[in-house]
Amino acid sequence: MPLYQTLNKHLQTSLIELQEEGVLPADLTLENVVLEQPKDVSHGDFATNAALVLAKGAGMNPRAIAEALLPKLTAHEAVATGDIAGPGFINITLADTALVTELDVLQVAGYGGIDISGGVKALVEYVSINPTGPIHVGHGRNAVFGDAIARLLEMAGYEVYREYLVNDAGGQIRVLVNSLMVRYRKLFGEDIDVAEGGYPGKYLVEIAEDLKIRDGDKWLEHKDDEDFLLKELRSFAVGACLDLIKTDLKEMDIEFDNFFSEFEMHKTDAMEKAIAELRAKGFVFEGILPPPKGKDMADYEPVELTLFKATAFGLNEDQPVYKRNGEPTYFGQDIAYHYDKLKRGYEKLVTVIGADQAGSFKPLSKAIEALTGRDKLYTPVPYEMVKVLRNGEPVRMSKRAGNFILLKDVLAEVGNDAFRFSMLLAKPTTIMNFDLSKAIEKSMDNPVFYVQYAHARLVNVQNQIEEQGLELKDIKPDFNVLENEQARALLTKLTLYPLIIQRAAQSLEPHRLAFYAQEIAGLIHSWYGAEKFVDANNLAATQARLVLVKASALILKDILAVCGVSAPERM
Repeated sequence: MPLYQTLNKHLQTSLIELQEEGVLPADLTLENVVLEQPKDVSHGDFATNAALVLAKGAGMNPRAIAEALLPKLTAHEAVATGDIAGPGFINITLADTALVTELDVLQVAGYGGIDISGGVKALVEYVSINPTGPIHVGHGRNAVFGDAIARLLEMAGYEVYREYLVNDAGGQIRVLVNSLMVRYRKLFGEDIDVAEGGYPGKYLVEIAEDLKIRDGDKWLEHKDDEDFLLKELRSFAVGACLDLIKTDLKEMDIEFDNFFSEFEMHKTDAMEKAIAELRAKGFVFEGILPPPKGKDMADYEPVELTLFKATAFGLNEDQPVYKRNGEPTYFGQDIAYHYDKLKRGYEKLVTVIGADQAGSFKPLSKAIEALTGRDKLYTPVPYEMVKVLRNGEPVRMSKRAGNFILLKDVLAEVGNDAFRFSMLLAKPTTIMNFDLSKAIEKSMDNPVFYVQYAHARLVNVQNQIEEQGLELKDIKPDFNVLENEQARALLTKLTLYPLIIQRAAQSLEPHRLAFYAQEIAGLIHSWYGAEKFVDANNLAATQARLVLVKASALILKDILAVCGVSAPERM
């Protein structure tokens, strides 16, 4: 068991012993007790807030709890010393032998074996933009977070299925086909422009040219029959746009297990089955909604609709699953789609979705709860927009996209690594200012350069040993050289790796890994500048440093892989 988990288990066991001894109440909850690293390394290697968070529930002074707990904590062989700080924090310093033992584990294969899945299968749905054009930079942020979440959940032991929902059943596809036909007709000399609300991007010119090459002037005789063209050209238009999207995703090394067609779903009885099941459970009924807020009753025409009883789950208003014309609402379609996910055996449903759609989160969550009798199966991960800058100034929109800055243009300028790591340097719910100039700087002020350079430095140490022909295979390492401040701080930080993976996976926050990578990189750079790593006159010391170098490189490369970022060996 990794050192951190060993110590955390010992902390919990010690608190349970205090309950059994009558020092703490037997019914006192321990769930808010944490073991973490103090920000100030002078306070020790680890610290716990146990005494502070338990004091109120126990009706005790926190320092009294700390004084009872401290002897139990320091009795563990991995702990060298401990002390009580402030009102009741307990700081502990690890025994050097415990760190050396942990280092032996790290250098072989990292930690691995982390499994918090409980056997649950996870489906991560992300990107899922309308198939009406190439990906813009904002959707690129969605792609980064979705892919990182999928990789993170796999690291945490989940069986993960990656899915892209193709929104090809709504009115936007009619607009797409109409916009494509304008370009197609222009190729035959017609003087015609895209209607207001259409798709103005020049990418449709290229798609129209492909259509002309394939079919000639076949569609001109049907140019005024919108319904016929929608039926006949839907598949071609959607397929061409999906090809653009897939090409952009491939540039980011992102692949999906499935592209789920909403249009094809509606050819089945999935929606009817989902609604029938909800009706049988008493959560779907026919009713009339009150007029929208601010709308005059005189202008409101009440119509009986099929409604989901969201109010039964504490929401303010019931939700329609069909429109007045009988077509499914977006909410109804979402129910059908997630019903399909559940029927496929997935119990952890993660969706990376725009923050502007936040109003749909709770109703859908409650519909899934109504279907299964279980809550928290559905987890939306909202993300905010990206503002693209160059030297602090806004970048103009792409003419090819029509309204947006294309992801492919950004990737061509800054590269996949810089884009992906930058997107993970802030919580997805914050608006991201992405400066192209900063992203390509080869300086320590550039976060991705800073982290990748740390890995390259570690590889360079190993190369130096090989270049100098030093034979260390049978040399016993002198781990005393790792007791200096920089080496010890790095080693202690590495022990947190299982905790970082666990917490990031539980909270679906892969940006925690980017932050952790920066912390490790900072400690590597500090250590690298503090001493000579390769010493031909002291092979035992060189061997000890090499062990820490290999462990650090292994974990840093691991973290970057979850972020979807490469770990270069030279820079």
